[in-house]
Formats: sequence, C-alpha cells, structure tokens
Amino acid sequence: MKIYCRFAILIGFVVVSGCLSMSGTSDTLLPQVEKRSVPFEHVQGLLSQGQYDAAYNETQRILLEGRGAPDMALFNLGMISAHSGNPKKNYTRALSYFRTVVKEYPQSQMSEPAKTWIQVLEEHQKMSEEKRLLMRERESLVQEKEKLKYANEKSRQLDVEIEKRRRETLRK
Repeated sequence: MKIYCRFAILIGFVVVSGCLSMSGTSDTLLPQVEKRSVPFEHVQGLLSQGQYDAAYNETQRILLEGRGAPDMALFNLGMISAHSGNPKKNYTRALSYFRTVVKEYPQSQMSEPAKTWIQVLEEHQKMSEEKRLLMRERESLVQEKEKLKYANEKSRQLDVEIEKRRRETLRK
C-alpha cells in the first residue's frame, strides 16, 4: 500500500510540474528546431497538398525576407526541388541548394542531411548519365543489327543468284 501511495504522489508531482511548465511556456522554452521551423509550417501544408510551385515560392519569400533560418530555407528549397512528386523537379538545382547549406552553414543541423542528399543526388546523376550512355549504345547496336540484317539478306540473295547461275551453266 505504501508503494502505491508513493507512486500516486510521484504521478501527482509530475502532473503538477508539467502543468506549471505548460502554463508559463514562452518561445524561449521551445526547442531551437521548432522555433526555426515555425515560418515553414505553411510551406509544409502546401507540400502536403501537392502545391510545389507555391511551396517553393513561399520558401524563397521566407528566405529573402529573413523570416526563417536561412539554412532551413535553403534545405527546404533543395527538398522541394528534388521532391519525387514535383512535376518540375530539378536535381541540379536541388544539389546547388544542398551544397550551399553545407558550405555556408557547416555547423547547422541541416548540414548532415544535406550531405546525405548530395550523395544521393550525385549518385542519381551518375546513374542517369550511365543510363543515357547505355541507351545511346543500345540505339547504335540496334542500327548495327539492322545493317547486318540487311547485309545478310543481300548476301543470301546473292548466294541464291549464284546458285541459280551455276545450275544454268551446268545445264548447258
């Protein structure tokens, strides 16, 4: 019974201290990331609605007006530019934003995720280039195959003609 009383007192203390800290909440008690991301809440809403152009423009506006952390704004611009659902995605532009975050804000908590995105997008570009080269090589091989097919058909026709003339010569 004594343990239950102590437990009840402990829970009561936690509840009371939690309520006290909530009643006196100020912006200084918010974690830095939350405070820094407040200006971008509207942008997140636009993204969730698939409004990539509007989200991009709003993020640029936040950056230019200095309403939000510039490292977060640049990172968000990179994310919007690389978003798989964005019909106007631009991986080169996204890479530029992520590189700017890493270069200009190396101590930012957005720097490590930006580095990861740089690696992913560079690998994607490399694979895209390889795919483009393979497609070009494939097209070249298809053309070569058609030329060989044509040469083979002409050779077969020539063989038939030679055989035909040989038989005519033997008949005479």
